[in-house]
Amino acid sequence: MAFYTAVDEQELLALLRHYGIDGLSSCTGASDGIENSTYFLQRGEQQWILTLFEDLSAAELPFFVRLMTWLHERGLPVACPLVDDRGEALHTLSGKPALLFPRLPGQHPRQTGSAQCAAIGDFLGRMHAATASYPEQRDNPRGTAWMEQAASRLAAHLDGEVRSLLDAQLANAHRLRALPMPCGLVHADLFHDNALFEGDRLTGVIDFYVACTDLLALDLAIVINDWCALPAGGVDPGKAQAILQAYERQRPLDPLERDHWQAILQLAACRFWLSRLLAEKLPARPGVNHPHKPSAEYLARLQFHL
Repeated sequence: MAFYTAVDEQELLALLRHYGIDGLSSCTGASDGIENSTYFLQRGEQQWILTLFEDLSAAELPFFVRLMTWLHERGLPVACPLVDDRGEALHTLSGKPALLFPRLPGQHPRQTGSAQCAAIGDFLGRMHAATASYPEQRDNPRGTAWMEQAASRLAAHLDGEVRSLLDAQLANAHRLRALPMPCGLVHADLFHDNALFEGDRLTGVIDFYVACTDLLALDLAIVINDWCALPAGGVDPGKAQAILQAYERQRPLDPLERDHWQAILQLAACRFWLSRLLAEKLPARPGVNHPHKPSAEYLARLQFHL
């Protein structure tokens, strides 16, 4: 979550009246993220999250609204956009597309434990099993073609050894996506700061805005690379096992996924190494830095899996 766009107070209050919300006791902008402008709203004991989208267009957002609503209706702990008295979820504030959510209970875990890892593995397995029947698809905007474009843009900023590593990983991406492994709807960004917990109980999963159709095992590898991370770049085997066991109780991995598991972990690490390299070397918003997301972290993870 982040804070880039200021909201006009009267425009906001006019919108909230369509939700039956008559005034606010507080409206605070968040500042700890990357892509969107997020506000915490409160009236008495009631709390909401308002998100203004800096990059996604109003034409793109209905896919995510439908997906989050579909998952919520099937009992998964997913942040679900609220609809107003006209039955509409998507609005415009300060010239940006906007969604309003109830504020879910819980906090982002600062350090993940094995029980929390098991809970997120269970969630992901349930989500993948449920979306096997989901009627929509969306190409991965951070798929192999994007990786190739990113590598081309970064070429002048990388030395020969790093470029060779990247070339090998592009070949790995092509090889994996050519295999007949299970595909479906994936969250694609389920880091621990996109989950909420009360103790070891998962209370919510948020930020589905890069959800897409891709390898299911890639989604699992993304989770393991983040939730089980060790400071030196490795992966905690106990936490990884907790995620895998809980996941497989909901959706067992197939033989191809098992055979290519190390390569899938590499693909997951390379995707985030590239996106962080782009943010560092060629930032979309000059002057906006995110030192809490260094590319070196995911380069170390990739080298560990190699």
